[in-house]
Amino acid sequence: MTPAQSGTGTRTTTLRLVPRDPDWLHDFRMTHDLLLAPYHAAWSARRSGIGDQVAPAWPAGLENISDLDAPTALDAWSNIHRAFPSALVGSGALNATHDDPTRGSMLHAPDGRRLIPLHPVTLDESDLRALARVRRAVRVGAKANPSLRVTHGADGAADIESVPSPGAYLGTVERTVAVLALAPDEDVDILAGALAPERFGQGARRVDLSDVEYAAYERFADRLAAAAMTGEFAGDRALFRSRY
Repeated sequence: MTPAQSGTGTRTTTLRLVPRDPDWLHDFRMTHDLLLAPYHAAWSARRSGIGDQVAPAWPAGLENISDLDAPTALDAWSNIHRAFPSALVGSGALNATHDDPTRGSMLHAPDGRRLIPLHPVTLDESDLRALARVRRAVRVGAKANPSLRVTHGADGAADIESVPSPGAYLGTVERTVAVLALAPDEDVDILAGALAPERFGQGARRVDLSDVEYAAYERFADRLAAAAMTGEFAGDRALFRSRY
């Protein structure tokens, strides 16, 4: 177990750094709003014996997805959301401008520049594994049911039709899980101390990172950009990274 992990009975927790970044927070929220919550509603209704004519519709493209444990997945997302500090779930974080996500930040580089805040969050590893299984189920579903359906006419011409598919949710889920999966390392340990709630909590005073802490922030931002832009073009990843 690393210093950033601890076990309580059969429950093992781990520390993650979660960015107050509107782009990633949007992906995290949409994993719930577009996929997990409506999927659970459709699954729960049918499990209760409600017919398809009355039950909530499955999210488009997910009617036949397999290996998605609806209650466990929704509980895992909810547990993680509850572990977030108010700075990550308040209207300020969700409505922050995408052009300048550092606006209002109390975290500063050694040269005085505002930085996008990172918040240490203690999570249950079983919840992280549950979301990883969601990602795997969506990946398998997207491969089995592509979003483009190709049919060939009698003359040999190909007709390409866009259809609902698990692939429509894949990027959102991939980016959500990739950031939460950034395992603790020495940089996370350094930043966890610098960004502890008693020093950098809601309503905290200005915090200036030392040179050592800022170097850790920079290295973590490299990992974060790669994770938060999973599946995107290199230019998009570079643009995301340039904000940190």
